[in-house]
Amino acid sequence: MMRSFIAIEIPKGVRDGISKIIADFKKSDYPVRWVANENLHLTLVFLGEVAEKFLDEVKEQLASVAKLVKPFEANLNGLGAFPSQRSPRVIWIGMDKGKNEVSDLQVKIEQALGTIGFKPEDRKFHPHLTIGRVKGFIKDASKIFENNYTSPDLPVNSIVLFKSTLRPEGPIYEKIQEFYFGAPPPKASGSEGG
Repeated sequence: MMRSFIAIEIPKGVRDGISKIIADFKKSDYPVRWVANENLHLTLVFLGEVAEKFLDEVKEQLASVAKLVKPFEANLNGLGAFPSQRSPRVIWIGMDKGKNEVSDLQVKIEQALGTIGFKPEDRKFHPHLTIGRVKGFIKDASKIFENNYTSPDLPVNSIVLFKSTLRPEGPIYEKIQEFYFGAPPPKASGSEGG
């Protein structure tokens, strides 16, 4: 069994910018476990613990979805929280540009995975990048959300299947396979021309 999820990778330059905000938050000593720079990503579908054999089927579905999607640009913008800013459990950065494209992509992936027996979450998908998980009571949480953040535009041209290994000091995410948009399925023979 392997704990895994499907996500959009965030370029290092954007991750570094987000890490600067997180560094500022850390100075305030909030009871929050902040996400490490290398783990910042935008989750599309959390698969949970699944058999490796099932992941082979997932890869086939992701390849078929990716080849039908056109690359697009997105940006990250604004801070928010689940379930609310007043009593945050998860702190995130939202999306502005590319939000609809990401939502459409997520629906396509869930529909494709439904054909191989995957049951999606009941919650409505909300494009966001998690930056922290609250571990206690934040006395004045509203101060966090006074900050604003807008990333530069980032190209979205692939989706990634990740393996997640949980450890006490934080999870490790390893890339299993990346699926580029508009790419033919892996077994297709090369066509002439560029």
